[in-house]
Amino acid sequence: MATIRKRGNYQWEAQIRKRGFPSQTKTFNTKVEAEAWAKMIESEMARGVWLSRSEAESTTLYETLTRYEKEIVPGKKGAVQDHSLVRILKGTQLAKNYMASIRSADVAKLRDEWLKIYAPATVLRRLALLSHVFNVSRKEWGMESLLNPCRSHSQTPTQECQN
Repeated sequence: MATIRKRGNYQWEAQIRKRGFPSQTKTFNTKVEAEAWAKMIESEMARGVWLSRSEAESTTLYETLTRYEKEIVPGKKGAVQDHSLVRILKGTQLAKNYMASIRSADVAKLRDEWLKIYAPATVLRRLALLSHVFNVSRKEWGMESLLNPCRSHSQTPTQECQN
């Protein structure tokens, strides 16, 4: 059952406690938003499809790239190149976003910007590393609810890379 409480003059807090699930709490600007969120989470819990989003909603891509660089890159065959690619990705505007808020449209925009400057093969390598970061985050770092925005669209035509 959800509990909706007023926090100060301007915020509402929704808290959900359900047996078999960790307690979930989130703050909203309106009571309607809090109630809608609580209803959605309770529905997912009842259907057995709920996954915690808290990790993905509180971690930026920059923080995830830093962790990836420390934990994953050293064990890879192309570690030197991957360090360089991680540094490039950290410098993008996308790195400031929270993992849960990154959409395929954001990745497509970045891809299109890169394609104006770099060869398609270069862009593919960068997107492949970004895709791997999302996969590792989902499978190994507890961001199960995270979707990989790199898989939702065609990256670049493979024929261009073969020329």
